[in-house]
Amino acid sequence: MSINLLKNLNFAEKINAVEAITEAGKVLLTSYRAHMYTNPATCSVVNSFVTEASKYRFDTGLNNILESVTSFIKENNISWKLASACESINANDSTYNYINKIGVKQVENLLEMNEADVISYIKAGVLKNIQYIPEVRAICKEVYKQNVTEAQAVNYTVTNPICYVLTEGKDSYFKVLNKTFKLSEGKVEEATTDNAEFARINQLLESFGREGNNVCYKYSNGRGDETKFVIAEKAIEFTRGSKISEKFEDKTKFIEYCNTLSKTMQMNEKLSFMQIANAVADIFEHVDDIYALDSVKVLNSNNGTLCAIIEGKDNVNLTVFHNINHGISSQNYDYVVEALNQVIKLTGIDLKAMYEARIDEDCKKADPQAQAIKEELEQNKAAQYDIRKKKIALLAEQYKNDPVKIALLNKIAKDLSILEKECPAITTTPVVEKQEPNPDDDCPCGSGKKYCECCGKKEE
Repeated sequence: MSINLLKNLNFAEKINAVEAITEAGKVLLTSYRAHMYTNPATCSVVNSFVTEASKYRFDTGLNNILESVTSFIKENNISWKLASACESINANDSTYNYINKIGVKQVENLLEMNEADVISYIKAGVLKNIQYIPEVRAICKEVYKQNVTEAQAVNYTVTNPICYVLTEGKDSYFKVLNKTFKLSEGKVEEATTDNAEFARINQLLESFGREGNNVCYKYSNGRGDETKFVIAEKAIEFTRGSKISEKFEDKTKFIEYCNTLSKTMQMNEKLSFMQIANAVADIFEHVDDIYALDSVKVLNSNNGTLCAIIEGKDNVNLTVFHNINHGISSQNYDYVVEALNQVIKLTGIDLKAMYEARIDEDCKKADPQAQAIKEELEQNKAAQYDIRKKKIALLAEQYKNDPVKIALLNKIAKDLSILEKECPAITTTPVVEKQEPNPDDDCPCGSGKKYCECCGKKEE
C-alpha cells in the first residue's frame, strides 16, 4: 500500500542518516538497512523497529532515530493507526477476511489526506459504512472521544536538566537541548569546546533521567523485571526486580559485580546490560561535575515543543526545539519577560509567575528612576501606616473604658488594612466601681487615722 504517510516519514533516509554507538545498536540498524534496500517501507516494519529500538535507548545514535520516528507517528496518530490496520487486514488471506479487505479501500483513500482532514472526515461519518471492521470501529471511537480532549488546557512539565559542567577559569560550559552554552561574566551565550570528555559524558547523560537530586537509569526486560541504577554522590545503588539490591562505593567493584551477573544472561541482554553498566560507571566517576542546572528551566508541552530558558545575570537565552523538521532555534534577550512572551506565542503557556523575582530585578535595571519612585511610594505608604497606628494607639488609650468607641477603632484599623500582627486587636479595660470604706476602718491614704476622722471627713 503506497500512501503519502509513509512517503512523508522517509524511514529509509532516517535509519541511514545516523550511526549507532553500540554493537547491539549497529546490528539492529544493519538488519533494517538491509531490509529497506530491497523492500518498500511499511507500517508493520516501522512499528517493529520502534518496538526493538526502544530496548536500546541508552544508544544515543539509535535513540535519535527512534525519537524522530515516534514524533512523526505521534503527530499523525489516527492516520498511522488506520494505515497499520489496513496493512494488517490486507495481509490476512483468510476467506472470512474478504469483506474486510473490500471495506478498507475506503480507508486507503482517506489516508491520502493530512491528519487534521482525516479526523474531520471521520467525525463527519465517512467511515460509518465499515464499522463492522473491529479495528476501524475502535479507531473511530477514539476520534469521537477527542472532542473532550480538545477543550482541555495545555499540559506541560518544567524541569531543571542534568548536565556535566566544564569549568575553565571563570567560564562554565554546559549543554542544553543538544546545544553547548558558556556562562561568562554574568552573560550566557552559545559556545563550542573541544573537550572530548565534556561531549562524551553529556552524550551518555541524554539517556539518563532524575530521581530526586540523583542521576537515574531504569528499564524493564521482557519478563517484566525492572532494572534500576541510581547514581548518588558517594555510591551506585543497583536494584533488579525484587531479588537484587546492591550498593557500591567503588567503580571497579561495581563493574566486576555486573560482569559476574551478566554471565547468567543471554547474549543480546548481556551486551545491552554491560553497555548500560559501563555508562553508569563513567557517570559515577564524574559525578562531582554533574549538576541539576537551577538557572535552566526546560518546558516540555504536550504539543511537542521543547523550550529551554537559560538565565545569566545580565541576559536570558531562549532555545526552542520545534520538531524534527524545523530543528532548534536559539536567541538571547536582555530581559526575561521578552523570552517568556515568546514562550507564550509558541506554546500558549505563561510562566511569568515562576520568574516574579527576576522580572522585578529586570525592572530595576531597565528604569532605575521608575524603580526609585516606586520605592519612595512604598516608604510613604509605610510611614502613613505608622502614623495611623500611633493615632489609633492614642485613641485606644483615651477610650480604653468605652467598649463602643473601642469597637469603632477596631473597625477603622481593619478598614485601613493594618495587619493584625502589626496592630493587635484593641480590648477594653473593665471599669471597677468605687467602694466606700467603712467609717471605722483605717483610712486608705495611710495616715493611720480612721477613715471618718481623715479622708471621710474631708469628703463630707
